[in-house]
Amino acid sequence: MHRRVPTVHENAQLRLYNRMLPGDFLHYGYFDDPEVPPETVSFDDLRRAQLRYAEKLIELIDLPDRPVLDAGSGMGGMLGLLRSAGCEVTGLTPDRFQIDHIRGAYPGIPVLHCRFEDLVADRFPDRFRVHFGTIIHSESLQYMQPEGVFAVLGQILGSNGQWIVADYFRREVGAEKGGDGQSGARNRSGWRLGDFRARLREHGFRVVSEEDITAHVLPTLGFARLLADRIGLPALDFARDKLRAKTPGLHYVVENVADRARDAAVRSAAVLDPSAFAARKQYLIMSIRRARDLPE
Repeated sequence: MHRRVPTVHENAQLRLYNRMLPGDFLHYGYFDDPEVPPETVSFDDLRRAQLRYAEKLIELIDLPDRPVLDAGSGMGGMLGLLRSAGCEVTGLTPDRFQIDHIRGAYPGIPVLHCRFEDLVADRFPDRFRVHFGTIIHSESLQYMQPEGVFAVLGQILGSNGQWIVADYFRREVGAEKGGDGQSGARNRSGWRLGDFRARLREHGFRVVSEEDITAHVLPTLGFARLLADRIGLPALDFARDKLRAKTPGLHYVVENVADRARDAAVRSAAVLDPSAFAARKQYLIMSIRRARDLPE
């Protein structure tokens, strides 16, 4: 699972993403042409890719007349599309900033302020039992505890209900190690695919359809890596050199901090490497049902 970071840091990132990408989506997106060079990708291209991704998930919904839960709503872009498609939709996020944004941008859509794993805790004892015809986890499953997820699914997913999962998974245990033989937190993010499939069987679920879109999300990583290499890191170097030239005394005091910040930025940029991601991760869109609801 991902390491938790301070809320103030998360909110600053969300505000930045929202100003850069006004579509209210935080996911990778889906590029129809996976070979598009990073140098030719624009922010508008990325916005369209994110919209295309959301549309692919909505197209999978085969029970549109029954309530839909977007479990991990981000900034609410998916909620808006689901409502426009005529769905009775509910959002869920544990993040207060996201809640406030969604309520302002998409008034009238109910949003639950809690973790998915806590949905049937004491404060939600009966309201959502066997309630939802469709539950969507779009790049949110990776942050959740497996047993908690399946415990809640068993209680809130209605009869013949559909579970749509769109996320990346770790390919193999050995793939967690980088080229230097050292494992890193970036390689441990996401559930192991084999473990996920085993848990599906254990809890009586079956994958009805599955699409591997790994290649189609890589342009987003390539574009982000390009921005980091050509703008982010040079900007950090410029600021450090400027500080050294203008105020050497202050630079001496903060030099270690500045060096650590740059090292962290370099590590973050490495995470964005498309080839490394493809070697370790597999991004899947799955439509899943309870085995007992399927014909023999």
